[in-house]
Parts: sequence; C-alpha cells; structure tokens
Amino acid sequence: MNRNLPLSAKQKRLVRDSFESMREYETSVVVLFYGRLFEIAPETRALFKIDIRQQSKKLLDTLTTAVDALDRFEELAPFLAELGRKHVAYGVQQEQYEQLRSAFLWALSQALGLEFDQETRAAWDQLLSAVSAVMQDGAAHSVQA
Repeated sequence: MNRNLPLSAKQKRLVRDSFESMREYETSVVVLFYGRLFEIAPETRALFKIDIRQQSKKLLDTLTTAVDALDRFEELAPFLAELGRKHVAYGVQQEQYEQLRSAFLWALSQALGLEFDQETRAAWDQLLSAVSAVMQDGAAHSVQA
C-alpha cells in the first residue's frame, strides 16, 4: 500500500492554516462533529465506551499528530495502521470511516465558515481519506491475523 500522502505543498499549507484556525474553536468543532456523526449514523454512538470528553481529546491528539506529520506521513502510517486494528476491536465497520469523514468535514465547515473554501475542503478530504485508507488497511490485516 502507498504510504505517501497525496497532498501538494499548497494543500498541506491549507490544512495547517485551517487547523491552526480551528484550534481556537476545537471544543465546538468536536461537539459539532460528534453531534453530526450521531445524527447521520446513530448506531455509532454505541461504539464509544469512554467519556466523550476523553474521546474528544484522543481525536484532537490524533488530528494534531496527523497535521504535524504532513511532510512525514509514511512515519505516521504504522501508528494509523495500529489505530485501525484497535478500531476493529471497538466494532467499527468499514462504512463508518466514510460517515466519520463526512461528519468531520461538515463540522470544520461550520466552524471555519468562509475560510473552509473548496480548496481547503478538498485538502482535508484527501488527508482524511489517506488516514482512513491506512487505518482500514491495518483493520483488514488484523482480521486476517
């Protein structure tokens, strides 16, 4: 599997800049994200066994790690693959990665407004797709093991 990130230098800059802007509203973004996820995929609510505040911190930590590693994505791949394997144990289904991506893009657009333009959305979409692909690859290998 290709472990390189398919983002241009400009797309990486857009992700970094919008992530920096989002940090100011990170609590709202996370609340919006989980609200949207549970709205479009109510069955996902049962997957969260820990307090949603703890879960929110884990999500933000993972996003921070991913954004920090935009230029070294291949170094992040083993961590993401392991995360994918863990998500199998949590009961996450493959189609839920798409629901999560959709909910997160929606939450970012709500929080960032006009700053979350088409180019920025496309850059985030590619990043989230790449992260999901590596996690799903890890998940698939855990099932075979």
